[in-house]
Amino acid sequence: MAHLSWYRKYRPQTFDDVVGQTHIERTLRNAVSEGTVAHAYLFTGPRGTGKTTTARILAKALNCEKGPTADPDDTCEQCVAISEGTHPDVHELDAASRTGVDDVREQIIGRVNYAPSRGTWKIYIIDEVQMLSPAAFNALLKTIEEPPGHTVFILCTTHPHKIPETIHSRCQHFDFHRLSVEDIVGRLRVISDAEGVKVPDGALAIIAKHALGGMRDAITTLEQLASFGGGTISVEDVEGLLGDVDTDLLFQAAELVLDRDVAGAFRFVARLAEAGVDMSEFVKGMVRHFRDLFVIAAVGADGAVDTTADDRGRLDSQAARFGSDRIARVLELLGRVSTELRYASDQRLAVEVALTRMARPQGDITLESLAERLDALEAGTPLKDVVIASTSPAPLPDEPRSSRAEKPETAKSRPVAEKSAQDADEPARSARDRGTLDVKSVKRAWPAVLAEFKKLKPSRSQLFNGTEAEVDGEVLVVEFPADQEMLVSLAEESETLSVLRRSVATVLGTEPLIEYRLGRSGGSTEAPVLVAPADTVLEASVIAELGAELIDDVTHEE
Repeated sequence: MAHLSWYRKYRPQTFDDVVGQTHIERTLRNAVSEGTVAHAYLFTGPRGTGKTTTARILAKALNCEKGPTADPDDTCEQCVAISEGTHPDVHELDAASRTGVDDVREQIIGRVNYAPSRGTWKIYIIDEVQMLSPAAFNALLKTIEEPPGHTVFILCTTHPHKIPETIHSRCQHFDFHRLSVEDIVGRLRVISDAEGVKVPDGALAIIAKHALGGMRDAITTLEQLASFGGGTISVEDVEGLLGDVDTDLLFQAAELVLDRDVAGAFRFVARLAEAGVDMSEFVKGMVRHFRDLFVIAAVGADGAVDTTADDRGRLDSQAARFGSDRIARVLELLGRVSTELRYASDQRLAVEVALTRMARPQGDITLESLAERLDALEAGTPLKDVVIASTSPAPLPDEPRSSRAEKPETAKSRPVAEKSAQDADEPARSARDRGTLDVKSVKRAWPAVLAEFKKLKPSRSQLFNGTEAEVDGEVLVVEFPADQEMLVSLAEESETLSVLRRSVATVLGTEPLIEYRLGRSGGSTEAPVLVAPADTVLEASVIAELGAELIDDVTHEE
C-alpha cells in the first residue's frame, strides 16, 4: 500500500479539528443547525489554509446519517465515503483540468437535476475555479443562481479577483486567513508526537514561519525533515534545509545592536560564517525581526505581529528599549545592505559594516545617525564617543599670552573666563581633565552643544544663534557675529557661562577654558555661518554639522 502523506493523514475531519478559521467554522455550524445553508459558497484564501477540507466537512455535516448536524460522527457510511472520496453525491471537480464550457455542461449542468442517490444533499466542490473559461462561467451562472433543491455549490480559489462579479454576487463569500505561527506550531506538535518524532519547539517555530501561514506546507516540511533526520529533527537540520535563521540568533544580533557592542558584532558574524549561515537569509531574518520590533514600538500592534507567545514577550522588551526612531534607522540600514548583498564580493564584510553602523552611529555620517546622536544627548545619555577621535597632528605648544598679544589681531577677543576663575569652581581639575581639543571634532560637536544648552536653559539659547566654535590651544573660542557685541555681554553672565560649561562637558567629555570673541570684520575668508531659528535647534544641529564637515573638506583640499 502506498504511503499516505501526513497532510492527508492528519487532514481535519470535523469542524472541531479545523485550526485558525473560527469565523468560518462558527458560521457554517450555525447554518447547518438552523437549516439556513446557502445554495452556493465561495471559499477564497492562500493555499493550504483549509478551503477544500472545510468543503468536505460541510458535505459530511449535510449528509451524515445523524444529520444534517453541525457535528458529524465521521464513522457512519456516508461520512466514511465522503472522507475516501467515493460518495456518489459529493462531486469534487478540478477546474484546472476541466476548463471548457463542454466540461461544465457534461459534469454539472447535465447531471445537476438528478436527485441524490444515497444521501440527502448533492454537493459540488470545484477546486481552482478561477481556471474556468469565461464561457464556462457564463454556462454555470444560471445553475448557480437557481440550483435544484438540496444542491450546494462550493467554489474554492486562491485568486478571488479572477472570479467574475456575476458569480461573486450569487455566492456567500468566506475568506480563509493565513494561519498564525502559534496555530501551526500547535498542530505540528500534535502530529510529531503522534508519529514519535523528536523535535524542539524552536525548530517547529522556524518551520511554521517558513510556511507563511499555510498548514499543508508546514506539515509537508515536517514530514520531509523527519525522513531526513530519522525521526529526530534539530534546529540545525531545519536551518540547513530551509535556509531560515534561528529566532534566537536574531534576538542575539538585536541585543548586540542595542548594547552598541561592535566587538561582539564582529564575533557574532564570525560565528555565523563558521556555521555556514547564508548572509542574505540572515539579513532577511533581521528585516522581519526589526519590522516586528517597529510595529510593537510604534503602535503596540496586537494581531499585526505573527509570533509565538514566548517570542512576543522578548519582542516587547526589545522594542521598549530601542524606541521607534532608532528601529526605523536600523531598518534603513538593513534595506541598504539587502541591496548591497546582491553585488557584494564579500557578503560577510557587508554585514559586519552594517552591524557596526547600527551599533555605532558616531561612525556613520547620515541625517539618521546624527538624529540618533542628538536624541541621545537630549535624553541625557550621550554616546561615549560622539566626538570622533582626531587623526591630525598634535597641536603646537601654546605661546605665552604676551607674545600672542603683540601679534596683529584679526578679531576682537573677549576673554570671559581666565584660568583662575574656572579653577575657583573646580580647584582639583588638571590639564589632563580638560583634555586636548581638536578643531574638527569641536566644530562637529558644536551643534550638539547648542542643543544641550537649549535643553538646560531654553530662555538663553538664542544668545548663541549664529555662533561658531574655534580652538586656540586648550581654549574653546566661541565666535559671535561682528555686530553682536550686546549678545556677548549677555552671554558673559555667570549663570549663562555655567550652563555653557556644563553643555560642553556633556558633549565633549572635557571642560576646556572658554573665551568669547566677536567675529572677523569684512574681508573674512571664512565660510558663512548657518543660522537657524531658535525653535528649530535640532534641525539646525544636523545642517550645521554637515556644513562643518563640508567646510573641513574644502579647507583640506585647499
